[in-house]
Amino acid sequence: MQIIPIQLSGSYRTGTLSKYTKRQIIDILGFEPNIADDEEKVVNSWAFMVDGAECAIWDYKGSHHYNIWSTYDPHNVLGNLFTLEKFPC
Repeated sequence: MQIIPIQLSGSYRTGTLSKYTKRQIIDILGFEPNIADDEEKVVNSWAFMVDGAECAIWDYKGSHHYNIWSTYDPHNVLGNLFTLEKFPC
């Protein structure tokens, strides 16, 4: 499985990643948060490709303090890396 950091804008929430710390996400992805996001709402934000599929993970309004992260995963590839809760479309 190949994970490549990218610049991605316009992603929207498709699911939730919970019970993972920032350090665990960094260890799994292999890099620190790489996206400058809305400073008033987001502290940590990653954008990357998993085997060619665009993905993103970010906190929202302090959710990182509770190990709750928003995800963008329209191709359903993050489940190979994490255990996710999906929103119905």
